[in-house]
Amino acid sequence: TDLTDEDAVRVDYLDTDGQGIETQIGDQVDAPTHSGIVSFDDSNYKVADTVTVTLNDADLNTNSDTTEVYTIRAGTNDGNKIYDRVGLVDITISNSSAYGRLLDITFDDAAWSSYTCDLDNNVNTPATVDGLSTTGFTLRETNSTSGIFVGTFQIPQNYCTGDNTVSTTTGKDLEVNYVDYSDASGELIEVGDSAGISANTGSVSFGRSVYPVPFDPSQYPTQNTPHTIASTDSSISGDTVLHIRVNDPDYDISGSGPDTLPASKVTVKLVRGSQTSHNLAISDAPIEEISPISGIFELDLALGHTFTCDNTGLAENNPNRCTFTDTPYRIQQGDIVTVEYTDDTDASGNLNTVTDSATFDLRNAVLRTDASAYIIGADMILTLIEPDFDLDSDETESYPLDLIEWDSDADILAMGQSENFDPEPSALRETGDSTGIFQVVIEIPEKLPDANGEALERGEQIDLEYIDYGPAGADFVGNDDEDIELTIFTSSFGATISLDKKVYSWTDKVFITITAPDHNFDSDLIDEIGDTRDDPVKISTRENSIDYYRLVETGTDTGVFTGEVILTGFAHNADGETGFDAPTQPTTSGETRENPAGPTDGYLEAEDVDGITVSFEVSEDDTVIGSAIIRWNIGEIDWAEASYPASGNGLVRIVDPDLNLNPESVDNFDVDVWSDSDPGGISLTVTETNEATGVFEGQVSFTTTDESSGHRLRVAEGDTITAEYEDHTLPDPYDTSDDLDVLSTAIIGSIVAPLERAPVSNARIVDTQEQTLSSVSVDQQILVSADLKSGQDKDQDYAYLVQIQDADGVTVLLSWITGTLPAGSASSPSQSWTPTAGGDYTATVFVWESITNPTALSPSDKVTIQVS
Repeated sequence: TDLTDEDAVRVDYLDTDGQGIETQIGDQVDAPTHSGIVSFDDSNYKVADTVTVTLNDADLNTNSDTTEVYTIRAGTNDGNKIYDRVGLVDITISNSSAYGRLLDITFDDAAWSSYTCDLDNNVNTPATVDGLSTTGFTLRETNSTSGIFVGTFQIPQNYCTGDNTVSTTTGKDLEVNYVDYSDASGELIEVGDSAGISANTGSVSFGRSVYPVPFDPSQYPTQNTPHTIASTDSSISGDTVLHIRVNDPDYDISGSGPDTLPASKVTVKLVRGSQTSHNLAISDAPIEEISPISGIFELDLALGHTFTCDNTGLAENNPNRCTFTDTPYRIQQGDIVTVEYTDDTDASGNLNTVTDSATFDLRNAVLRTDASAYIIGADMILTLIEPDFDLDSDETESYPLDLIEWDSDADILAMGQSENFDPEPSALRETGDSTGIFQVVIEIPEKLPDANGEALERGEQIDLEYIDYGPAGADFVGNDDEDIELTIFTSSFGATISLDKKVYSWTDKVFITITAPDHNFDSDLIDEIGDTRDDPVKISTRENSIDYYRLVETGTDTGVFTGEVILTGFAHNADGETGFDAPTQPTTSGETRENPAGPTDGYLEAEDVDGITVSFEVSEDDTVIGSAIIRWNIGEIDWAEASYPASGNGLVRIVDPDLNLNPESVDNFDVDVWSDSDPGGISLTVTETNEATGVFEGQVSFTTTDESSGHRLRVAEGDTITAEYEDHTLPDPYDTSDDLDVLSTAIIGSIVAPLERAPVSNARIVDTQEQTLSSVSVDQQILVSADLKSGQDKDQDYAYLVQIQDADGVTVLLSWITGTLPAGSASSPSQSWTPTAGGDYTATVFVWESITNPTALSPSDKVTIQVS
């Protein structure tokens, strides 16, 4: 009942105040009823779908402290009207309606109840037909105060109709009915919602539109006669796998986990013209769903190269009879395979049949490599494009490497028969599911068939062959064949040898570089050359040699190989001192070294007039050579400066590669140094500037007061100093017994350029008070002055000349003075002139050694004079 306004709940209280007066105090609150709403969560469902029912009615929230639940009334059928409904038992109204029925579910207005079929004991009703109560349906409040109630159930396949028969729920209306005993106006009203229950039209499809023709692997030869694919790899069946998918959500009836589809719903037949086969997909095993709730079912059917055609026990009108007359019963190119799916209930509720088809075909194979030429030892990617081997589109397949033949001068063999190919993987592996492209990475071997076999040569032709036993146009695999050939080569880039110099001295270090891309056998490793009889590196002078010398690659995948050899000279006194200076390292002989040296421990004797040759046998028919000459040199000696101060230091530098006796250490020797003041001089040790430079330096200290000693030399101002050594390593036309004195001189004291001894500058016109004049008048005495500065460390006599010419070049004055300019000093001499006529004049200043020796000490300087 709606309790509002005058019917509202009211509380009254008679209050006695402090004066004893009684006053009635009260309050009231409305308790209205509400109109309920019930709904489904969707407008359309199919069998096995989960349905959510939502009931919103605050009147059902009778206790806001608890979450309330309304359940199905279930039990033995005693004729009560609310079983399999939500409500209360044994409450009726005068018209015998179920007064206690709160909510029920109906199909086409027939209540969903198992008891409907039981009332009249209908013997045709299966016991498996259940009502709403068996689903466990309840209405549960979402929280303690919401007044919103939710329940779920799953759509059944069948239900009991009002006339006590069993019917499918597909194609029926689904209703939910809620009895609101007191709506917002306080009236009893029934509200509801409805939805449709429909089926789906199923579909069927092959995984591919074209399939390869299956074959018998025991009859498929490899290049390793008499073996076949089957005898090489027993895991290869030769069967073509058909992946058939049925998409019918009507069979997705399980709430969790995958469902199954009866195999009898699917028929697969082979068709050739008017001929058809039996059903090739007969099986007792159901077809499984690929994943829960997907409604997609997949059948994997493997077809061999033959099939049976036995109609024993089949009537003439049986649709599953085989009508093939072509024998043997073998699947051929051009055959069509069909699949048929029988859908018991499509979207319109009727029986329906859907189909798909595919063809069997044979394709031509292709053989490829990733390059046309390969370095021996390098990796080659071998690719076989063979769609006929893609028998299972859901699997990555492999085939034996023996299907490929290798034919070269070294050997002819099936490629699976030699471990020297080092295949990765060990077979032709498909690059992915259903690509039909098969690859393997092999190493171009140095020898075949094994390490003791024939060596491959640079530039050798290699013919690869695959025999396609199912080319396009053949009826079946083995009916015809076609040779698929490919020609590649081992690379023959050759090699080059370079030495770091064109001319060496007798004890130099020789740096050798060989560029040989063909010997970059492994791009991931640092390779070596020269240390075997197959690729010897020989280093020789005219009388000595190293027959096997190892060079090492500069890095991975460079193909550049380096090494070094030290020339050890011969027994000879190179510096003129006691004893022989060379050889300084172990010597070599011309005998073959079976235990090869290299790349940095080689020593080779050399003469003063000799040559060095490096040879590398690139292949059996190709040897490259690099060479240089070996010669002595005439040494050079110099003072670092042309002059030195008497109290300074001097540097002697000698360039003589022949005295670099040990290129792995710093050498030194003595030279003679003397001066005019001390002709006996000193012995100066000069030291090589670094290893193997052939440049030697030594420092001398000069003194004007002390005696010569050690590296100290007595000198005087103006002395000539001399450094000298004897060169005992002279080139032609000298011989080994000759020597040559090589010397250099310098000066003690400064050496100044002639025109920098007393440079003149700033020529100007001044008065007698040395003040600069901007204008000059007739009969006014002026001075022509300039600045001199000593550029030497000694006194300098000079003559200061002034020449004045008029505008016509006539000399009107030539006068001079002489003087001495002390070392490092400056002076400003001048000459007097009084002009007698106006005009433009030019004064030129000269500085000479003297009037009688007009050697200029400086360039001249000029100044213009305007007389008014």
